[in-house]
Amino acid sequence: MPESRELSLHFLPCPSNPRPFAFALLLCTGLAASKATALARTGPLISSIQTAGVAVGVISASADLPGLQTDRPLQGKSKLLVTVSDENSVAVQDAQVTLEKAGTGGEFKGLTNHAGQCEIRELSAGVYHLLVQKEGFYAVEVKDLRLSEMPSVEPAPDVEVTLNHIQEFSELVDVVESPPIIDPAKTSASEKLSSQEIINLPYPSTRDFRNVLPLIPGVLQDSDGQIHPAGSATYQVQDQLDGFNITHPVTGTLDVRLSVDALRSMQVETSRYSAEYGKGSGGVVRLETGMGDDRYRFSATNFIPSFQTSQGFSVDKWTPRATLSGPLHKGRAWFFEGIDGEYDLNFLHELPAGANESSVWRMNSLTKAQINPSSSNFLTASFLVNQFNSAHAGLSRFTPLETTTDQRQKAYLFTLKDQSYFSNGMLLEIGWGVNQFSDDKKPRGDLRYVIRPDGTSGNFFETAGASTRRLQGIANLFLPELQWHGRHEFKLGVDMDRIVYHQSFNRQPISVLRKDGTLLRQINFTGESDFSKNNFESSAFAQDRWHLSTRLLAELGIRFDWDQIVRRALLSPRFASSYLLSRTGETKISAGIGLFYDATNLDFVTRPLAGQRLDRSYAGDGRTPVGPGLETAFQVDEQNLKAPRFLNWSLGLEHKLPGSVFLRAEFVQKRGRDGFAFFSRAIDRAGVPLNIFELHNERRDRYHSFELTARRMFKGNHEFLASYVRSSARSNAVIDFNIGNPVFGPQSGGPLPWDAPNRFLSWGWLPLVHGFDLAYSAEWRDGFPFNLINQEQRIVGNPNSRRFPDYFSLNVHVERRFKLLGSQWALRAGFNNITDRENATVVNNNIDSPEFLTYGALQHRAFTGRIRFLGRK
Repeated sequence: MPESRELSLHFLPCPSNPRPFAFALLLCTGLAASKATALARTGPLISSIQTAGVAVGVISASADLPGLQTDRPLQGKSKLLVTVSDENSVAVQDAQVTLEKAGTGGEFKGLTNHAGQCEIRELSAGVYHLLVQKEGFYAVEVKDLRLSEMPSVEPAPDVEVTLNHIQEFSELVDVVESPPIIDPAKTSASEKLSSQEIINLPYPSTRDFRNVLPLIPGVLQDSDGQIHPAGSATYQVQDQLDGFNITHPVTGTLDVRLSVDALRSMQVETSRYSAEYGKGSGGVVRLETGMGDDRYRFSATNFIPSFQTSQGFSVDKWTPRATLSGPLHKGRAWFFEGIDGEYDLNFLHELPAGANESSVWRMNSLTKAQINPSSSNFLTASFLVNQFNSAHAGLSRFTPLETTTDQRQKAYLFTLKDQSYFSNGMLLEIGWGVNQFSDDKKPRGDLRYVIRPDGTSGNFFETAGASTRRLQGIANLFLPELQWHGRHEFKLGVDMDRIVYHQSFNRQPISVLRKDGTLLRQINFTGESDFSKNNFESSAFAQDRWHLSTRLLAELGIRFDWDQIVRRALLSPRFASSYLLSRTGETKISAGIGLFYDATNLDFVTRPLAGQRLDRSYAGDGRTPVGPGLETAFQVDEQNLKAPRFLNWSLGLEHKLPGSVFLRAEFVQKRGRDGFAFFSRAIDRAGVPLNIFELHNERRDRYHSFELTARRMFKGNHEFLASYVRSSARSNAVIDFNIGNPVFGPQSGGPLPWDAPNRFLSWGWLPLVHGFDLAYSAEWRDGFPFNLINQEQRIVGNPNSRRFPDYFSLNVHVERRFKLLGSQWALRAGFNNITDRENATVVNNNIDSPEFLTYGALQHRAFTGRIRFLGRK
């Protein structure tokens, strides 16, 4: 075995000066290259080192590398295998590898596969420049890489590159961040926010990561905090955390919370996503969290509470959060802990003092650990816990203190994932997870709940408790690459879920009054108050990423889904493709079409189990009954249910303009059939009218949008984005009937409640002077639609016939980073909603009310400050 010597570069800080200023060249000899591994992942490396504890990509080469060889005659052809992994030895897929031959301008490009490998063939002898980059990582450059004349005698060595994730704070020397590039491997219509964008950009309530998702073009957020990508209902979207499904198993909402500092990236895919993702026609929200490395790190934010004096001196808000990470065993095992808390004391100035206070407290904690038993096996475990308590939930101008509820929520998520690489190039990924949600809602007393044209009074009528659990198992197999008319990357996978749901209700009567105070209607509830419902889901998929050339990629897939409620085999064929119009990669077109099914929504299926209601009307005197009363019930025939499905197609264009401005144009169209919706049917049962709401697959949804986005990255990780979206989201069934909703009227069509035909979005993180940075976000859009009702709680006119006023919000913050006491800090101050625009979230929509079309808002201009401890130097 030939002798191998390793050459490494290290930066050593001077004890008298905290800034690294000296470089030492360490030559270690006598290192025998005597160990072979199952993968070409542990040979002579282009690796990374630690600069004051922060990973930076540099060269670490052996004497076998041509970059250190003596001069020899050059002839013949070679091939070069580049393997890319991150700081935890996990393979990095779709990293862009560029090899440029010195003096010729010749350039070779490739993408790493699921094993992080990229092989470039037919290389002539000479000197090359290697560049490896992927957005979200520091780039690695290697100069003077020499390939030999005689590859049969001295084959080109395998080269390993370690790409390190970009850290928010890092004391780096000569670091190159991977700039935005047109990714030839991306076929889906998707947008991604990095950890630095999540932390740096200003948005209201930064303690909730859901509030940053609207900074992605095409994603809207309603007043309940739920998101709607590309015109979809929240329950039509699958939410994933590190590859595991975290969507609420019953409602389909995104209720899991975690610290924004724990997130590495957030990605939303709205169209052309692969067969790997199912149970959601509206898109996929993918959250990726961080992991520790070989250096202990600690950061803290908002550890000082704010105070208010508007109604006496008290704590106004305290939202501390912190992260801690580091090695359990250097080079082999690491941990990560991200925790945040929240205490809010809110005063609603539209209500009288003493009855306008609401408080919220919350705690979230994510604990992760990764262990590498070997160089080809990685084991990751995580535990997420959520706790939430709101003493006066729902307080608003039209929901006074007495009618609010005490809400408590808990959620837990435990996951375990194992990744194993095999010598033939296969990767097997197996995961198991359990997710549990508990929700309790209690009124503040037992007074009769009263609905008047101008608002509500009394105590809320419903006490509810729910417990939901999802057990999930996943398995994915990446097959070895196949060469046939190009390169094929096959992936197979299965997914099985077991859902257990238990719900209890206790409902009291409701009185509906006229505007003169007389009784109009009395509502009583009967029937079931405690029930359970389970479901089992199974899925499988197969997909092929076919690289026909370095410029043309086609992705073909088929997906199978089944559950024990619908009991139908669902097949979803999908196709997507991308093509680089030029060899320089500055223009790309993408197109795709596919069939997408929604998961069976247990919230719809279980409504018959929630009981019935009896509405009795009264004459104008408020005492004389009119008629025998109206009984309302819900019915679901599970045997005849079909799974809601959408046919989605889209077309995208990406182009790099002068000045490194990246322009993206995207057209998306979705047509939905067989959606769940309740339709009323009136019958007479022994002289008593019965209004039955039957669940049918008669809902038809239509959505289309055109998006134009420009993005520019500046030096120092500063950036700018501007986007305009023109869209339409409509359905033939927009009314969501339920047993507790005292709104009557036939099912009908119109715009969906989150429809916003025009939306402009812009944000940026820009340098000012003397080390100050400016961060801003701005959004303007049409107001959301809403219904009009009369004093009998019947819909007037067409559903969603009115709209809230236009929405506009401008958030402007200034930040300064500085060094103090041997540590790095960041101090920020600014205003949210600096124009103090009253962006309404509630409205009095009763045409018989004297306060008809009176709007209420929770968002006002707010001064915010933030101090962050970013770590020791």
